[in-house]
Amino acid sequence: MKHRSNFFFEKSKLKHFLVLLGLYIAGVLLVLFLRPSYMLNLFIVYFPGMLYVFFLIKRSRKKILLFGLVSILFIIPVELLARLTDSWDVLSTLPRLFGLAPIENMFYALVNIMYPLAFYEYFYDQDRNREISKNWKILVALFLLLFAVVLAVFHIDPNMLLLDYWFIGLAILVPIFVLLLVFKRHILKRLLVVALVFGLMFGIHEIVSMYLGHWWWPGTYVLPLEIGGHVYPVEDFVIWLLFSNAAVISGYEVLWD
Repeated sequence: MKHRSNFFFEKSKLKHFLVLLGLYIAGVLLVLFLRPSYMLNLFIVYFPGMLYVFFLIKRSRKKILLFGLVSILFIIPVELLARLTDSWDVLSTLPRLFGLAPIENMFYALVNIMYPLAFYEYFYDQDRNREISKNWKILVALFLLLFAVVLAVFHIDPNMLLLDYWFIGLAILVPIFVLLLVFKRHILKRLLVVALVFGLMFGIHEIVSMYLGHWWWPGTYVLPLEIGGHVYPVEDFVIWLLFSNAAVISGYEVLWD
């Protein structure tokens, strides 16, 4: 069912938005002061806000949690591809999957998926229903296919997976946005503010993590910039900060909600 797509959320929800903003700012400042481990950094910055918005939603809570659980099938191969190609790396203290993919970043990927979705459900989609779309089998099949192919090729010849960051990003994002334009074009306006809010949140936190030595980009990029003596790829800004949040919500809306 189509619902009106507004650019701004309801004024009555502004107080909750300000609480989330305050929790995020407090988390960033606390991380800068305490300089904790990368995993604790992620918990301090994101967990209070995510917990708060999950408290606000009622009908969609279980649906988003299940979506996050299924998304692990997507997260593992993507993190593995990222490490094989040196797209990014982090200061991990936990054991790495296959000796390559940091567990901390898999947790971060879950945050990147579930936090924007919970925000979207409460502020824009009105937390309308508990039901999962009949298309869920398509999503699970696609995730399983990606998981199986990447892990099979990894065990046969990892060199076959040495793809450029921009290629991996486009291969994931383009099909999702095609589905959005075909089946859910009416929600485009809703996605703009969510993408902007979380693009800024993730971007600022990324710079803070880079400053703390928790995150860096060791690979070769199309458009690398230098920020404070650190390499920062423009690909990361375009693929992740600008489009990934909208892509997550698009895939959720088309194949899960």
